[in-house]
Amino acid sequence: MENKKFVFDKEGSKKITGFASIDKPWNRFYRKEPIREIKLNQTIYDMVFGENINNMDDDALGYLGVSLTFNQLKAKVDQFADALLKSGLNSGDVVLMGVSNSPESIIALLALNKIGVVSKWFDIRASEKDIETYAKSSNCNYMIAFDMLIPKIEKTLSNVDFNKIIIINPTDSLPKIKQELYKLQCKKNGTYVKMPSDKRFVRFNNFMKLGSNNSKLESVQFDATKPSIMIQSSGTTGKPKTIVHSDSSCVNCTHKMAYTDLPLGRGKKMLVALPPWIAYGLGNAIIMPLSYGTKVELSPNFDPNAVLKNIGKFTISFAAPFHYRYLKEHFSELTEKQKEAFKMVECLASGGDKMSIEENNDFEKTFGVVLINGYGNNEGWGVLTVNPTLHNKYGTVGIPKFGDLVISYDTDNEKENAYGEWGEICSLTDTSMLYYEDNLEETKKTLQTHPDGKVWIHTGDLGFIDEDGFIHLGGRARRVIVRLGFKISAYTIEDKLSEHPAVKECVAVSVKDAEEEHVPMVYIILKDEYKALSDTIENDIYVKLSQELKEYEIPKYFRIVDSLPYTQNGKYDFVSLEKYGNEYVDSLDSNDKIFKKKIGD
Repeated sequence: MENKKFVFDKEGSKKITGFASIDKPWNRFYRKEPIREIKLNQTIYDMVFGENINNMDDDALGYLGVSLTFNQLKAKVDQFADALLKSGLNSGDVVLMGVSNSPESIIALLALNKIGVVSKWFDIRASEKDIETYAKSSNCNYMIAFDMLIPKIEKTLSNVDFNKIIIINPTDSLPKIKQELYKLQCKKNGTYVKMPSDKRFVRFNNFMKLGSNNSKLESVQFDATKPSIMIQSSGTTGKPKTIVHSDSSCVNCTHKMAYTDLPLGRGKKMLVALPPWIAYGLGNAIIMPLSYGTKVELSPNFDPNAVLKNIGKFTISFAAPFHYRYLKEHFSELTEKQKEAFKMVECLASGGDKMSIEENNDFEKTFGVVLINGYGNNEGWGVLTVNPTLHNKYGTVGIPKFGDLVISYDTDNEKENAYGEWGEICSLTDTSMLYYEDNLEETKKTLQTHPDGKVWIHTGDLGFIDEDGFIHLGGRARRVIVRLGFKISAYTIEDKLSEHPAVKECVAVSVKDAEEEHVPMVYIILKDEYKALSDTIENDIYVKLSQELKEYEIPKYFRIVDSLPYTQNGKYDFVSLEKYGNEYVDSLDSNDKIFKKKIGD
């Protein structure tokens, strides 16, 4: 960075300076020509349909056997946008999005973007208290949600002034016979939710009819400073926060990723085994490939078998390591038809969790296809780095996006580290968030101006960069637990635990688990007056966490202890606590390990 210059030999070629930000050793791994020339300074709506103007009859979306062409998708988006405007929404309004993968979710996203309305996405497993908070913090009068959320939404109505709640059924795009079969199945297993008589609730397909199917409505003008999409952080750098992005971060990311050697473009099919409320799912796995003319195959759920059961529908998949671990475990069980269909796969992409050199090598030997690992965060609109398919370096998370800089940073001395030196991973990119909603203090911690005068994303991850420009990760500057690909902040769990009147001290750590790979375990020291009631208190604490945390954040193992270990610096010894936790879990018999419930039950 500052005080560093390129050094040339007598022939004029560049020599390595020892600093990645100057040498940019990753440049030789990019495409010479992009997958598709993506125009900058346009809205997401204009990008998706404008970039596909010459292939509007190609398939855009696939979902449970049903497909929509770009023409069909645009017609539905335009009609829904018209309905939204006629119902009273205006540019700058915020609509709460409690949805999962479905064509209707993508139609809503693009329609809201067309008219300049901000879509605010959240994890559909959120509690009613979370939903209320999300709505009130952004003055959301409208909500678009899956029908499974109706019971939670109804509990918020006395405190949230919703004008309209547009309800999506996961089968809305399917033939009537499949809709009826799904309805019968839901009634049989007790998950059927009846539409409320409250007039604020309206079915998605009925609301669509309010709009003209011949709408000539123009899309709003591009504005790089205007909020467009809000997503919730996983809380890996402290408490969960609402991340505000503009169209610019999404369009720039799509432009930059066009220079990777990922097999994307017309004729390719992308499987999305990720939820749309994270940037990796919404931006990188849905909007980006759509803009290249790639058909996006939406998986309605994100179970470990999501990749396996969709074999034959994709040429490339974006998923989490646990999806590929499940595929590897069951690969020998594939039928001849599935094995033949798997030959169409050109690339498997992974993110959200660590993958070892041995595991990556094992995967590729088993699958006979390249499996690349990438890395990013919601603040940077998902992907910050990705491995090239032709130069896949096991044990790393790849190289920066085209045109970006990624460095290992010495935060104490405010300078870039040389190759091989550990520091905090920081990214200089124009795919950065605008800010955290109503949280200037945390915004300043994440978006920091360095001595070079530029604003860098501080990821909170530790790592180094090798001389080829590949990033190696090695843990968190702040604490995180990764459970089946979902990132959980230890702080979030501890904050909720500390609210209980019986808890004196508490620490949450990650422990290994046979069923879910890694899960939260908590150590609790009770106040003296509650120690005699430890059994009752433990159950009381579990009930509290079940009501106030997301399902995947709820600890699987609880340990009430008399004391906690500390380091010489007087801080909790997290390394020892994880070690003790793993030993404790290993000592339990199979019945004891089934504590409360696991994700998906």
